[in-house]
Amino acid sequence: MFKQLGETVARELRGARIPTPDLTYDGSYDLDLGGRVVRLRPTGRAHSKGDQVVTVPDADVMFTGDLAEAGQFAIFPWFPPHDADVSGIRWIKVMQRLVEEQPRVVVPGHGDIGDARLLAEVRDYLTQLRDETWTRRDSAMIEETVAEEVKALMIERHPQWRLTEWIERGVGCLCAEHPEHAA
Repeated sequence: MFKQLGETVARELRGARIPTPDLTYDGSYDLDLGGRVVRLRPTGRAHSKGDQVVTVPDADVMFTGDLAEAGQFAIFPWFPPHDADVSGIRWIKVMQRLVEEQPRVVVPGHGDIGDARLLAEVRDYLTQLRDETWTRRDSAMIEETVAEEVKALMIERHPQWRLTEWIERGVGCLCAEHPEHAA
């Protein structure tokens, strides 16, 4: 489905393969890789319904998948009616929990490896996106205008980040969400 969304997205997905799971679990799962244990932990719905983080406890490393990206705007897979599992509100809460863990090394889904500051940067961006979107949405501004204004503001605040096309998807998602969705 994502490859159908334009050349920029298709280019990002070139060569990607979707593996078939051969292990399922509830809660967290410690996987022994032959002397090193990695912990798989679901986070609850945020970027998608199936978000999880993988940590390497003895090395204090966290792999976030698309919950965090470095140097680019957050990927919002918001394509109603086909894909609307993302929750910007819950994503902010998940990022806050991850920030509180203070991992030494963070491996994002895209971009350069960082540390806990990367998690805080993503949380702060998502919070700004929500606040700026809701301020405009609640003033009865039409969604197209909300998206234009918020996109311009986010690019101004993060001029070095790439993949600006995800900003409008985030605005669309957050326009559809309300605080009661956070439960």
